Amino acid sequence: MAVFLDIDATPLLSRRRAQTQDLIAVIPAYNAQDSIQDVVSRARRKVARVYVVDDGSTDATAANAKRAGASLIVHTSNRGKGAALHSAFACLDDEQFTYMIILDADGQHDPNELHRLVDEARRSQADVVCGTRMDNPQDMPWLRRATNKTMSGIVSWLCRVKLTDTQCGFRLLSKRAVRCIKLKKTNFEVESEMLIQAARNGLKVTEIPIRSIYGTTQSSHIKPVHDTVRFIRLVGWLAVARCFGGNKPAPTPAEE
Repeated sequence: MAVFLDIDATPLLSRRRAQTQDLIAVIPAYNAQDSIQDVVSRARRKVARVYVVDDGSTDATAANAKRAGASLIVHTSNRGKGAALHSAFACLDDEQFTYMIILDADGQHDPNELHRLVDEARRSQADVVCGTRMDNPQDMPWLRRATNKTMSGIVSWLCRVKLTDTQCGFRLLSKRAVRCIKLKKTNFEVESEMLIQAARNGLKVTEIPIRSIYGTTQSSHIKPVHDTVRFIRLVGWLAVARCFGGNKPAPTPAEE
């Protein structure tokens, strides 16, 4: 179950709102009490409003997010990152925004780079802009780097778009993309599902380099074995669909 809390958070300064009124940030979070306050505080300087999806945390994640000025969407139990994003998409369907920026709660994404995703979306008219850490991956653990390279190659084939870091959670979606993408996966394979659905709906997907930040105090919730198995299952049925069906065009703004 997901519920809203504190939606009427204190408005931002009018000058900042004028600059960022078409931008919102969504941060899925699970037991991220040590990092969430800093991530929210820094993100709020760049967007009109920050939403944290507290995915059944058992620590002070929700309280710290609220203290930093976030609006909350709360799961009463831990359901996974995909489920958190599904709740955000559903709850924010009537929210007025042009771009939604998704970033992780553990501090591995720099909110100061958020504007680069927005600038690229506006420049290229892309509906999805992914951050890629693969231009400078030296700090990325070697196993994650190798796994990411393999998964990115497979997802690129399915999307018919060359992408180098499909597992990066730092990404921008247009309002059109949020409405087109119907997430079904509940865990970390959602990163791939999101890109494949976007491409199959005829949306433009691109990427820009971002910093690779590791060594944060917050540990990753990725489970390598389980998440790899989930990814393989996802790829299996999508590969079959790719062979027997083409891309479906996205609805026009009028149809939305």
